[in-house]
Order: sequence, then structure tokens, then C-alpha cells
Amino acid sequence: MGSLLSVRNSILEFVGERYSLSKMKPITAIGFSLVLLLSCATISPPPPTVQNKEIYTTNAGVEFLEKYQVAILDSSDRAIPLEEELKDLLIESGKVTVIDRKKTADALNEISLSLQGLADKENAPKIGKLLSAQKLIQIKESGRKWAVELVDVQTSKIDFNRSFVDGGSQKAFQELVGFLSRNLLLRNLSGLRPKQSSIKVSLGSSRKLYKNNDPVSFEVKVSEDCYLYLILLQSDGESILLFPNDSSPSNFAKAGETILIPDGKSGYILTAGEPFGSDMIKAIASKKSLNLFDSTPVPGTPFGKIVNPFDVISRGIKKINTEIRDEDWNTAEITIQTEAD
Repeated sequence: MGSLLSVRNSILEFVGERYSLSKMKPITAIGFSLVLLLSCATISPPPPTVQNKEIYTTNAGVEFLEKYQVAILDSSDRAIPLEEELKDLLIESGKVTVIDRKKTADALNEISLSLQGLADKENAPKIGKLLSAQKLIQIKESGRKWAVELVDVQTSKIDFNRSFVDGGSQKAFQELVGFLSRNLLLRNLSGLRPKQSSIKVSLGSSRKLYKNNDPVSFEVKVSEDCYLYLILLQSDGESILLFPNDSSPSNFAKAGETILIPDGKSGYILTAGEPFGSDMIKAIASKKSLNLFDSTPVPGTPFGKIVNPFDVISRGIKKINTEIRDEDWNTAEITIQTEAD
């Protein structure tokens, strides 16, 4: 998690280095690092409870998507081999349906689009409507460099842009595929909210922006007795089950009880670190006990890593929507930013 945190002699460093929750490599980080505290008379004070917390709720009315509908827009004959390479990677990911090239070309001809205006507030929605696409991709050439650009149809915003030289497309394309997979999961998870519910879920963080090595803490409170899950979805696509965990193996939460992560008693703290970016934390509360999110224990930590997060979390979303009445579950989420000093 970047450089080691300096916290007196009461800090126990795993094998002399701080471990990543995702890859368990020395120094390499995942957005949060974990430090274990020794039980002794001179330990550092426990992590502070959340104060002046920011409260957020989820977006409602988002339809669950198995895959994104994506159109790759032609730009030049030289770009065709790159477009085919990217198309194959997108299809192999299982998270994208690539719209037929001829259908895309016909749509562009219909609106007589100048390709320079791809991200225009009028052009992107028009193309999206004609093609039933959620995302548009274009590969552009500029001098000796190429750029791959992803535009969201609804917002007309450029969500992703990477430059590369001849022969260097693979890394840029793989990053794009990873971005789309994570973005789809974020979309579906953020849209998980019942039409009505008797349960109120409050989720807070001590702040919205964390610098490297800043202590991180969350708190959750529910209005009725229920079963609670807390998921961290990181900027690099890794997903961590924060609650339940080895320190708190039961996910039963009592009405009005405040659950703290870290809990201040189990001997660990969380600090911000690499990879920096935007992380989403999602709380899901249900009156019915369900085994929603299988995870693999991360050695040396109380948390679990959700392997194949898109598939696992998608199954959990479907299970909630089909097995629980709307009034018997609810969600809340926060998005925080982490950045270098």
C-alpha cells in the first residue's frame, strides 16, 4: 500500500512489509491497506469512529444488463485491423455485444455524421438510439500514434481514452475491456434498489477524499433487524467483502446498531493507498438470510476477496430480485476517492 505507515512500535508489519488485500504482494496495494495492531499496554489508539460522515443513497430505476451493446465506429482503412482485434477481445470478455459493422455504417450514413463529432451531445444519443447501443468506440490515428476512445451514449462523455503506438494496441485494448467489465458491474450494483422498502440503511464514511496512508473507516446502520453485506468495489476491478468478515463472522445486524469497519476492537486499521481512483462501497440489507457473495479468505486479513466478481455479484443481484419481497430489503452506497499525496 505504498510506503509503510509510521505508527509507533505497536504496528505489526507482515513479513516486514505491508500486504495488499488483493494480490498479497509486499508494497503493492489495492486502494486500502491493512495494518494489524499488537495487544499490549502501549498500543496506538484505535481507529477513530466516523464523524461528520457523508451519507449517500443508490440510483434507482436502472435495468440490469448482462452485457453492454457496443458499436465500433469506422474511422479509416488503416484502423480496420485494430478494430477487428478489439472486437475479438470485447466478445471474448463475455461482457460486450459488438453491433454488426454494416448496421453501424448504415446508422452513420443515416445521420450523415462527421466522425469528429462523436462525443457531441446530439450525435452520441442519435447513434445510440439507432443502434440500441450504450457505448461507442472509435480508434483514431494522429501522426505516429493511435487513440482508442469510449463514449457513453447517454451522457456523451468520453469515459475512456488511451493512446498507443503501432504494435502497442494490446495493453490499451485490455485496459478498455477491463474498464467496461468494471463499469458494467458498477452500473448493475448501483442500480440495485427496491421500489419500496420498510428498511432504512445508512452508510457513511469519514470523508469523500482520502490521501495516501490516510486512515479509512465506514459505518452502517439499519432501522430493522436484518442480514447485512458490505462490498468494496475498487478502481482496479477487485472486489472485497468487508462485512461479514473473520472478525465479525455473523452478518446479522440489530435495528439501530452501528457497525464500524474497522470495529476498533479486532486489531486492524484500514489506510488509503494504490491503486488510487474511485472506489464504491455498497451496503445490502435483507430480512431474509441469503448466501449472496462467496469469497476467498485473504491471508493475514479478516476480509475475503470475491473471485470473478462480475459473475458472483450478478448472481447475488438476481437472487435478491427474485427471492425477496421489495419491502424486505434495501441498499445504500458511497463513492470515495483516493489519491497520492
